[in-house]
This record gives sequence, structure tokens and C-alpha cells, in this order.
Amino acid sequence: MSEHTPLTFVVLTDALVERGAWALVDGRLVRSHTFASWQEAFASLAPIAAVAERLDHHPDWSQRGATLRIELTTHRPRGISQLDLDLAEAIDTILPEATA
Repeated sequence: MSEHTPLTFVVLTDALVERGAWALVDGRLVRSHTFASWQEAFASLAPIAAVAERLDHHPDWSQRGATLRIELTTHRPRGISQLDLDLAEAIDTILPEATA
């Protein structure tokens, strides 16, 4: 199976159990994190960008104040692939533990 092949629902839901900070929203893996400040949120983008570049798989993200929202999906073929899970795992090592 190619790392670009969309994962089955069963494989994806099993993987999400291990990636507790991530949710499946409209066919994308989504994680939001609120930092102590706008500057902290902005500073987290560079290490995430470096990992995304290394994997050649780039997230969609937005920052609103101190909150960063990251969305992962594979565009061709459309779906969530192993690349998305690999990038989610790498992002989890960069971002602090999820907060409520």
C-alpha cells in the first residue's frame, strides 16, 4: 500500500485512539491547541513546517490569537493516508499536551 493510499475507516479510527488530540472532522484530521500567547502559537509554526517539508506533506493551518488549528488530509487521492498519521505524530512531539 502506498503512503498516499486513503486509510480504511477501521484503520483510521484505531489510529485516532493513539492520537487523542486529533479528531476526524469533515474527512480531515484536525487538532487545535491554545497557547499562552499569540507569540507562542506563532513560534510553533516553524518546527511544524520543517517536519512537513521533510515529509513533503503540508498541513492546512490557521492561527487566531493564541489558538492554532491544524488540518491534515491527502489531496490525491483524496482521503486520510499514512502520511497524515505520520505528520500528526510528528506534530504531537512538537506541540504541548492537549488542553481542554
